Amino acid sequence: MSYKTIRIYNETFDGLDRLCSTYKASKTELTAAMCEYFINTGIDPNDPSDVTSEVKKLKNQLISFIRTQEKDKLNPLIKKQDLLIDRFMNYMEEETVNKKFMMELAQAIVDKLKK
Repeated sequence: MSYKTIRIYNETFDGLDRLCSTYKASKTELTAAMCEYFINTGIDPNDPSDVTSEVKKLKNQLISFIRTQEKDKLNPLIKKQDLLIDRFMNYMEEETVNKKFMMELAQAIVDKLKK
């Protein structure tokens, strides 16, 4: 493998040294990794807002997904649950009325038999 030489500013060289120390990589390895990163992600290194716009786009996609799930899945589920609760409560009220009526009827029969 052959090497080429590039010229960079002293401040950039110092920054590269710090990055190499942080990531425990040589300047050659780190430069190759940076190139691969920008090639694979398509991010423009001269436009720092590019990353921000990507994050915003992902955030909007996530919010859209959540809203769709809420509309298509959660809201119908909540409506069904409310309907089942209403039906159950009506059934329990009817049963209570029926039991009360049956108890009153039984008590009336017992009272008549005692006479």
